[in-house]
Amino acid sequence: MSILHKIVNHNEISILELLLNGAFAPLHGYLNQDDHCSVLQRNRLANGTLWPLPLALSLTPTEKREAQLSGRIVLVDGLERRAIAEVSVDSFYRLPADVAELAQAFDPARTPDTWYASGAVKPLQKILHPAFNSLRFNVPALRQNVQDWNSIIAVQAAPTLDSNDLQRACEWLTDTETGGGLLVQIGINETSPDFHQQVRELRNQVKCTSARQVKLSLLPCVEGLGENRCLLLQALVSRNYGATGFVVGKHISPEARRWLLKHHDELGLDIIPVRAQRPQAVKPTVRHPLCEAA
Repeated sequence: MSILHKIVNHNEISILELLLNGAFAPLHGYLNQDDHCSVLQRNRLANGTLWPLPLALSLTPTEKREAQLSGRIVLVDGLERRAIAEVSVDSFYRLPADVAELAQAFDPARTPDTWYASGAVKPLQKILHPAFNSLRFNVPALRQNVQDWNSIIAVQAAPTLDSNDLQRACEWLTDTETGGGLLVQIGINETSPDFHQQVRELRNQVKCTSARQVKLSLLPCVEGLGENRCLLLQALVSRNYGATGFVVGKHISPEARRWLLKHHDELGLDIIPVRAQRPQAVKPTVRHPLCEAA
């Protein structure tokens, strides 16, 4: 029986890696129609769980017909030509026209005629990276590493670490006297010519006498999210990795800060803002370690 082998691009692989390593809990696969519509319309799964990323596997009509034969889809790294994961398909669907317009904001190629497949995903082979594999963790491994910390403050670096963010996290640990540590989440494009140098500089930069320990975690980046969704996704991923506090840097817009704080109780995190400086004449580019804000 023929099984569809679908080529996935770099961004799709980044999303897949975060799904497989547990960063996207409670998700274990691609969204069904109800969840997909709900996330696009209100940043929640159909059951009400807070979730901002429309994690969907799009198919052409030809791919959909082939996948229907076996109910399985093998995902193939387009560069390495390696099978990296397999989807056990639960359903095929299209989005209603009004919701499909929302999907196009994330990917212009997703039209009302686009088919989607939902279902659980299992790994087939490890996703390969050129360097710094000691800084890449799945959720269970990192949680085991920090299980004795009383608190874990997540700080973002994309690709550089703002010294004000680091200072604020250290002050928080000093003031609360929790005996906790820092989780520095790094988002750097590994195809950048400065990739190795940026990571080495970060390693040297992170110093905090208030922290029991400091853990650096290198994350793949997701493209196409707006600032609000991007910030919320980062907070949820930080929580999944074990964070109890989340530093919101001064580069984050006031609107996005308020939006995140609105979900404070559901997130279950201490939201630790860095005091914003006076507005600059030119608004800086918004960067997050997990995603490039659109």
